[in-house]
Amino acid sequence: MLWWSFAFAAGIAVYNLLPEEPHWPVLAVLAALTLALAVWTGRRGTLGETAILTLALACGLTVAAMRTAIVDAPRLGETMTVTLTGHVLESGTGSRGTRVLLRLETIDGHPRSAVTFPEKVRLRVPAGDHNRVGEGVSLRARLFPPAGPVSPGGYDFSYRAFFSGIGATGFSYGPAVPAETGDPSLLLRMAAYIQHVRDGLANRIRSALPDTPERALVIALLVGDRSGISQEQEDDLRAAGLAHILAISGLHMALFAGGAYGSVLLLLALFPSLALRWPTHKWAAVAALAAAVAYLLISGAAVATQRSFLMIALVFLGIFTGRRGLTLRSVALAGLFLLIVAPERLFFPGFQMSFAAVICLVAVYELWRKRSADLQQQKDEGRASGHFRQVLRFVGKWAMGLFVTALVAGLATGIIGAHHFGRIAPYGVLGNLLGMPVFSLLVMPMGVLALVLMPLGLAALPLHVMAFGLSILQETAAFTANLSADAGAVGTLGGMSALLLLTALFIALLISGRRRVWSLAQLTAALALIFLSRPPDIQIAASGQVVATRDEAGLLRVSKGRKSFQAELWFQREGVPDREIESRTMKSPQRRCDDEGCVVLARAHTQQDKKDIGEKGVSERGAVPLSIALPKSPQALSLDCRYADIVVSDMIASPGCEALVVFDRDVRRRRGAISVWLSHPDPAGGDSPAGGGSASTEISTIKYAMPVSPRPWHRPGSVTRESLRRSSPRNGP
Repeated sequence: MLWWSFAFAAGIAVYNLLPEEPHWPVLAVLAALTLALAVWTGRRGTLGETAILTLALACGLTVAAMRTAIVDAPRLGETMTVTLTGHVLESGTGSRGTRVLLRLETIDGHPRSAVTFPEKVRLRVPAGDHNRVGEGVSLRARLFPPAGPVSPGGYDFSYRAFFSGIGATGFSYGPAVPAETGDPSLLLRMAAYIQHVRDGLANRIRSALPDTPERALVIALLVGDRSGISQEQEDDLRAAGLAHILAISGLHMALFAGGAYGSVLLLLALFPSLALRWPTHKWAAVAALAAAVAYLLISGAAVATQRSFLMIALVFLGIFTGRRGLTLRSVALAGLFLLIVAPERLFFPGFQMSFAAVICLVAVYELWRKRSADLQQQKDEGRASGHFRQVLRFVGKWAMGLFVTALVAGLATGIIGAHHFGRIAPYGVLGNLLGMPVFSLLVMPMGVLALVLMPLGLAALPLHVMAFGLSILQETAAFTANLSADAGAVGTLGGMSALLLLTALFIALLISGRRRVWSLAQLTAALALIFLSRPPDIQIAASGQVVATRDEAGLLRVSKGRKSFQAELWFQREGVPDREIESRTMKSPQRRCDDEGCVVLARAHTQQDKKDIGEKGVSERGAVPLSIALPKSPQALSLDCRYADIVVSDMIASPGCEALVVFDRDVRRRRGAISVWLSHPDPAGGDSPAGGGSASTEISTIKYAMPVSPRPWHRPGSVTRESLRRSSPRNGP
């Protein structure tokens, strides 16, 4: 089942890597034929592993294509200002302000059903504008098409927006005002009630605890609302390898549902007539499953929470059937269910981290359990050795289990974290060894007790004890984070390197016997790729005049001093700590500007450059940098086409532009953000000028964020001001 799930996921990955969008009915027919062939060979008794895995891959490919066809909806094609009314689906405050997700009912007074317009839009509203889920609101907004990838292979909001049904983003002019938008749907009313319960729990916690950083963590752990957590807290927890406690997952769900199971079983055991005649353990499992459902809802139902809920549900179903529930098969079933419902989750960091960690942990403890079973013959000898030695053995096993858990989970999630966020937790094992005993034995048990006692008004004491435990945890995280000067920033790990490292880890843990040696081949290939790869020398945004290039010292610098999301991700790929980003702004002579535009110099950077800088000094480097022109007017564009090496503009350049490479409005709209790798000229190639002069830096590789044939989530939106005017009822035929 686990390998079938891997093949299913591989089919989803293959779908996303296709250069063009496939026709999903054809894929469905091919999957049906593969299924028929598998059934036929199975009846003949010749069904092999290859046929089963091929069927799984075909199913994953088909499901992904069908999901894309189902969610495809109108998206904004250009910037516009409109008046909107709709229901609030989500509302939250984060580090970047207050955002709301609206399901629209009218656009400029026209019913959405009468015009072609996105169903959902995400807006930034003024700080302090609190809108409840399910509430009808009206506002004036400036809308933009969903932003594409910030760099080739980088974060892609348009992908998430496409599968979430979000067709536009933007900001509101002023706060949203209540409006009559009709009765919300049943599902929206249920979501509003759940959010009301969550808000009530959060308010009770706020009234019971003083306004401290610990209170924000308590709310995050019990209700799933992270809006009160400061950036410093998150950075410390992440650098210490303890950020996983904020993702409500297996440990949280096990303590809550397991506590309910044990409590109900104990209560029923007080009545011998019930305990001796009826399967009270099954009754307790039903109660525990109900508690798990309740915790899933009040915690926000994130991907990690859904995964842990599905797995613990299988555990309690195992109690009914008399089978073990926590196995690799249950992990595979949970992953398959989530991927069938939403195949795009495969590429979300939360999904990857959650399942990678759980697969590795279950595999390790399966091996541990098998080896422990072989040592059961020593049980009598252990009893004869006395209770003190048994206690020591128990404590030793518990400490070893904590160490193994921190090491294995940290290794699995560290690979994924380095790929998505360009950082690892170098002292994560130490942070977990110091912090997790407090979290497991004090923080979460008190949190579960607080939720149970909250309806009785008796939650104050356990909440204060929980806050005390979190203060210890925060001090531990700060201590561990300070051990690493750069907060674990290592630069983005390439996708293929990360895949090979995870493959090596899975082979080592999941395959038995001598075949595990194949993991060394994957590991060697991954290390070779890491050694040979280097980050781009030029980063160009999909629009505007924001670029990043290297200076004489090989440091990447951005053309504009204002901190932006795309610049943060560019520097994250470089492995630059957050505190150093503000100092990475271009200065003269690397960037020179006038009223007509700017000219930026770009240099190549290799490991040899570092050696040359150390031996000769910066001033003696030979290669002439490339000039990148950022014109602001048609006259400047015409002049830059004659003298610049690279032209970057939001205007359309003429076909006769003489620059080496032109990234104008047409190219950037079709291909998105751009990354460029440079190289020094080869002196042996005869390219050096006569007389020993310097040769120009050369362009070696150009990568675009979007392919020539864009996939559905990258295609330009169809909704424009003109299409909206034509589709409005007053302008109809």
